[in-house]
Amino acid sequence: MKFRDVSFGIVLLSVVEAYLTLYFAPQLRPTGGLGRLGARLFVLNVILYGIWAGVIYPFFLSPLRHIPSPKGGSILFGHSLQARFSKPRGEKSRQWMEEIPNEGLIRIRDFFNQDAVIPTSHEILKTILHDNTYDYEKQPRVVEILRRVLGDGLILVEGDVHKFQRKHLLPSFQVKVIRDLYPVFWSKACEMTQMLAGMTAEPEVEIGVWCTRVTLDIIGIAGFGRDFHSLKNPHDEFVEQYNMLLEPDSAKAIFFALNLMFPGKLVNSIPFWDIPKKFLNISGNLNNFAYNLSKDRRAELSSPKLSTAEKEKRHDILSLLVKSNDFTDHELAHQVLTMMAAGHETTSSTLSWCIYFLALNPQIQTELREEIRASLPSPNVLQSESITAAQIDTLALLNGVCNETLRLYPTVPVTTREAIRPTRLGNYMLPAGTSVIISPWAINRSASFWGEDALEFKPGRWINADGSPNKTGGAMSNYSNMTFLHGPRSCIGQG
Repeated sequence: MKFRDVSFGIVLLSVVEAYLTLYFAPQLRPTGGLGRLGARLFVLNVILYGIWAGVIYPFFLSPLRHIPSPKGGSILFGHSLQARFSKPRGEKSRQWMEEIPNEGLIRIRDFFNQDAVIPTSHEILKTILHDNTYDYEKQPRVVEILRRVLGDGLILVEGDVHKFQRKHLLPSFQVKVIRDLYPVFWSKACEMTQMLAGMTAEPEVEIGVWCTRVTLDIIGIAGFGRDFHSLKNPHDEFVEQYNMLLEPDSAKAIFFALNLMFPGKLVNSIPFWDIPKKFLNISGNLNNFAYNLSKDRRAELSSPKLSTAEKEKRHDILSLLVKSNDFTDHELAHQVLTMMAAGHETTSSTLSWCIYFLALNPQIQTELREEIRASLPSPNVLQSESITAAQIDTLALLNGVCNETLRLYPTVPVTTREAIRPTRLGNYMLPAGTSVIISPWAINRSASFWGEDALEFKPGRWINADGSPNKTGGAMSNYSNMTFLHGPRSCIGQG
């Protein structure tokens, strides 16, 4: 039940109780009259509700209380801190999956001992993500926070709105469209390696920064037809504001956590704290940028000064969406912000982990370098040679290294859904409001799905016996790999 509904119910009950008390037992009226009596009853009702919701219901009455569950847990936070925030995120869920005998579900006590379940089997995951996907939505408070930054883009919308957006966005993410962008990826990769080559005298290089800058340039060109030139100029106003919003720090983490537990208006009204104001200001600036970008692109593609041939050359995703005429400029702005958030930092993070694994495995690094040098032109001759998708897609070890990195370090290690109506999951009927914690980290590293070497970096599992690349890694089910989720709400940009 929502915080607002509970609060209203307790207030209403307290008022009714106060009037009934004065009518049937006027001798109990305290000094101060009806108001003081109502206030006392409100406090009493809050305490009684807390005992009911936090102790009596979850431990003695919940229909999910017989599902296998980990031991221990906090009186106030249950197992939520371990399930959601332990580092690395998702590792605790993996341990529970391995240690607790279960039939596809593990029950945990979430914040204030509310019910939550962790799916652990392919069948249960398929039910949630494919068969009944619209019975499970993102948690309202998470959506409320993210909507201030992303608007109503594909990631956050639900139901029929999501179906409409996905249907009209899919053509812009077809395999052919993505393959046409390979030369963009290649040229920016070459530009970065040339810049790094000039830094060999440095004692150390912060590679994560370079990964962020190159992927920002790539998403700019491929997604919006705009080169941010972040590799050469990291001080672009938009880039700085975007990075400021995403840069992790303790204050932002506290702000996000408070928004999960309490209404946003209450958190934003905390005195002498500038984080909410900064958050609102930056998100407003980013929204204005995205809107102006979308409006200008529409005007450009509608201009008679631009020839038909020039319009056809525009293969960036924003131009394709403008040409489709399926979205207004405001709706396009929301998709721009969504693509930035979903396609930039995720790719940057994966590239960083990929380099990390290659540093730990020099033999694989050497073999990969040999494969690439035998098949692709040198980045030093960028002006005279480019590459094709066919050249990249046939590189078996490159395919293995990338897919194994994505398996071991999914960019979203834990995500949460909420049952919006009573719905059957396995042998249990989930009440509306039950949280479903899906952990790609735990599934992707499960020995049950990947074997005893599940925790090892083994690109060879993505290479067939004949030396060709595969997309399964030897797993028996698609639901063994949850990096991009599955079903109607899977990542549209996974290609």
